[in-house]
Amino acid sequence: MRPSQDTLPPIVSDKVLHHEEHETGSLPPASVTLLRQRRKLHVINPLWYRNSLLASVGFLEFANAGDFAANVWNDVPVPLYAIIFMAIGGPLALLISGFAVRDSVLSWQNVRILQRERKYLKSLQAQHLECPAPDATTLRFIDRRLGVSHRELGTELVDRIVMDVFLGIGGLLVGTGTIMAIWGSDRHVYFISNLLSGFVGNSFAAIYGIINAIWSAYLAWRFHSYDRACSRAGAMLAPFRDRLQRRFQCFKWHAVASGWTGLIAGGASMMTSRLWEGYVVLIPCMLLEVACNRFWRGQLGYDHTPNIHPEDAEKEEDRLLLDALTSVISLQTALVPILPSTLVLEDVDWTSLDSLLLFIVNNHLFDCLCDWLATNPAVPKDFRHRVFRLATNPSFSEITVTLTDLRHLSDVDDRPRMLEMCQLFLRTEAQQVMINRERYLLEMVGYTIWKND
Repeated sequence: MRPSQDTLPPIVSDKVLHHEEHETGSLPPASVTLLRQRRKLHVINPLWYRNSLLASVGFLEFANAGDFAANVWNDVPVPLYAIIFMAIGGPLALLISGFAVRDSVLSWQNVRILQRERKYLKSLQAQHLECPAPDATTLRFIDRRLGVSHRELGTELVDRIVMDVFLGIGGLLVGTGTIMAIWGSDRHVYFISNLLSGFVGNSFAAIYGIINAIWSAYLAWRFHSYDRACSRAGAMLAPFRDRLQRRFQCFKWHAVASGWTGLIAGGASMMTSRLWEGYVVLIPCMLLEVACNRFWRGQLGYDHTPNIHPEDAEKEEDRLLLDALTSVISLQTALVPILPSTLVLEDVDWTSLDSLLLFIVNNHLFDCLCDWLATNPAVPKDFRHRVFRLATNPSFSEITVTLTDLRHLSDVDDRPRMLEMCQLFLRTEAQQVMINRERYLLEMVGYTIWKND
């Protein structure tokens, strides 16, 4: 018995990429809904899981070092040079802690999207298990999606929200205690300041270091298992083995570096309450945290739409997963310019807007195009206003843009401009979209092989 779609949300798949024309020869339907908020546009349908980790949260360990002056020159009366350093370190710790709030909000948006996906997948799984003869292919598909989203959810919760909460609160207490230390000549202020900038404030970093070390150890084991399983797999993985190994090795060593760095930094933070030598240990940990943050954002993180159709689950096979990966890699290669500002794509007429839009829609890039048109500074402001009808409908909070809207712009000069924007999008943003899809599919392949091993 096929699961009823009446109880399931209509979500779109980004599974298999292609660029052949439809049998009808006409452009397929496509639409994107954007939310206008504070004069900015954001895509809200389809939903996107974003690689939204802020670079600034890589400096959260610096906030725990903001109490340097308060701990090293813990004297009464407070020396003038110590007051100067406290006046710098305290507010800096508070400022850095503020970034944790913003990052936790962005991470929570990802968590809600993943929870929605998991709820849908589990309901689909339950309906299939109730069938007299449940389809094994469908159940494997659901299991692999749940498996990958489990890691994504853990990353958002532990590596971001828990980190933001613990290090953010720790930085807030350390910064407050450091500022209070300026008036340390008062006995009560001196006592409270020592607590906040000492064991109490730094204990949050130590606790997070332990939690992060446990999670990082699990990730290192998980991706090491992926790597071993893929290395033992048959010839079907031969074209992808180097990519898979590189991907899982990067994940594994990032987890090892992050786990050890957080653990050592937590211990060093507790040392700084009494021993200035703790800062000697803390400094390289701070730099490594920045490096880990940068590496994740640039090499490991990805954007993707965690969306599926029930019929996708029924036809998903391991071979189709590898076909999707092959297609993504091929398209990614094709989107690399042979000459500056020049792309060569088969069956695509670069002088035809309809041809480019067909290519974009068939390769599930339409929502990416709309997001790019709404946010990229390369898009002229007046053109953006006409595309999204901001001038004619300034009060609309939600705007739906369809493929027909982009094909039939009202202004006579906008069609050539849209052609130019589509060309620019394919030369710039589209390749990064393919890189993100490759990263996601590689992890899904690794999980699938590991489960089948």
